[in-house]
Amino acid sequence: MALDQIQIVNRFQVVEVNAANLGVEAYHCIPQLSAGSKNVNDMASKLPLPLGRVTALSHLSSANSFVISGSKAICIQQSAAHYPIFAVEAFSETVNPTGVPPTITDDWYVQIARRLAEAGRVTVAYSFRNGNADIASYWVEGSNKNVIYYANEFRKAGSWETGAYDFRFSHASLTGVTSTKRGTQMAKVDLIGTL
Repeated sequence: MALDQIQIVNRFQVVEVNAANLGVEAYHCIPQLSAGSKNVNDMASKLPLPLGRVTALSHLSSANSFVISGSKAICIQQSAAHYPIFAVEAFSETVNPTGVPPTITDDWYVQIARRLAEAGRVTVAYSFRNGNADIASYWVEGSNKNVIYYANEFRKAGSWETGAYDFRFSHASLTGVTSTKRGTQMAKVDLIGTL
């Protein structure tokens, strides 16, 4: 998939998986996986996964990952640059602008997801009307590309404007930026736990 053809969806397509259908559902995501392969059979015997545990099936010759949590699964595709293509929903509970209509923030998340799929890293300045900004970084790491890592830091007017950012987002109703933990690197692992 060419980088300029990356399509970002609002929600991942979630499928219910069990020991009987895991092979078929995994095959839809990763055609190189045989329904009777050892990895698929081993995973099927463990379903449903314990609460909070997330795991993935993949194949060396496939760009996709079949991510499983409990008895639900999603297929995460990769871009031509070998980074995951996340849905907008994957950014919930990471760094979130508040006070802005969802139609606007969803568009911002589409841009962030596309840039993350292109480069594996994106930095955003969420700027407020008073000139202050929250600087948010989102990235994936080679060891587990199905995890969104993120951090944010508040900056006063005059201390952030000369920085290099992929995007500068502002809106008249932007009142703040929230994250699970301010100023500290965090990871958004449970991509399908809120569904």
